[in-house]
This record gives sequence, C-alpha cells and structure tokens, in this order.
Amino acid sequence: MNKDTFLSELKRSLGRMPESERKDVLYDYEEHFRMGAADGKSEEQVAASLGNPRLIGKSYAIDSLLEDRKDGREATAGSVVRAVFASISLTFFNLIFILGPFVGLVGVMIGLWATAISLPIAGVSAVLSPIAALIVPQWVNLSGIGVAIWVFAGIGIAAIGVLAVIGMYLLSRLFLRGTAAYVKLNARIVTRRR
Repeated sequence: MNKDTFLSELKRSLGRMPESERKDVLYDYEEHFRMGAADGKSEEQVAASLGNPRLIGKSYAIDSLLEDRKDGREATAGSVVRAVFASISLTFFNLIFILGPFVGLVGVMIGLWATAISLPIAGVSAVLSPIAALIVPQWVNLSGIGVAIWVFAGIGIAAIGVLAVIGMYLLSRLFLRGTAAYVKLNARIVTRRR
C-alpha cells in the first residue's frame, strides 16, 4: 500500500471527527511517511510498519467521541454508546469483550435505577396512606398500624430513596467514565497505538 492509499483510507475511517483533529492526525501520518523516506524506506514499508489505516482511523474516531469537552463537561452517554459500537467494529473479539459486558452492566444499571426511583415513591405513598385511608377507607387498609408509624416509616424510606438516587447518579457517572476508559484502552490495544 502506498502513501496516498494509506492516507485516503485513514481519512475515510476517521469518521465525523472535527476537521482540526482530522488534519492533525493526517499530518502526523504524513510526517511518518516523510521520516521513512528520509531513512531510505519505501512507502510500502512505512505503510506496513504503521498498521491497518482503517483500524487506526477508527481508534482515533473512538478517542474523539470519548474526549472530555472543552467546556469541562465529560463525554455524554450517547457518545459512550456510539464509541462502544464503533469499537465493536474493530475486531470480532470486541463483540465478546466489549458488547457482552456493556449490555450486562447496562442491565444492572437499569435495575438499580428502577430500585432507586421506586424507593422515594414508596416513601411518599406510605406518608400519604393515612390520608388515603380517611378519604377511601374501603381501598386503603392500615392493618392496625398506627398513623405515626406509617408517616415516619414513609419519611425514612423516602430519605433512603433520595440517597439512593444521588448514589445512582454518581455511580452512573463512574460507569460512563469507566466504560470510556475501557473502550479507549481496547481500541489502542487492537490498533497497537500508544
């Protein structure tokens, strides 16, 4: 593969990266070819030593999706999901090592979020149950438990639920950061980039 073919395949595989980043990557690889020519290597030798331009381009595209933004915010959940699916295309084994754990962990996160959200709802329901028992006694039965116990138990459950929601927010951020780091590492291993 000669220089022009290598660079055109690399450019195609960079995807929708910002133009400035694309130019930087292409310039770096043009520099590799210039340095190789200065060392007496042919374009084919330089291209072979660099590796597969499609894999290299996809790796850079994944890094671009997962970069922290210039305004200080982290990569979004959508960009992490796009990066996961982009990394699957690098090799068949990524289907097992990326998609399998990702889908499993997303399922666990959904279950934890459902639990965290249901706790405050249950707490508020418990606090309101004595009032509902007065309005519609045929539908709500307090089972002989005092009103104060229902109210205080509801407040406790709601407080635990609010803490669970806060904890899940922090855990979700950690999950996104960890997934982004894992996908970046995997892409660099597959393309042998440092």
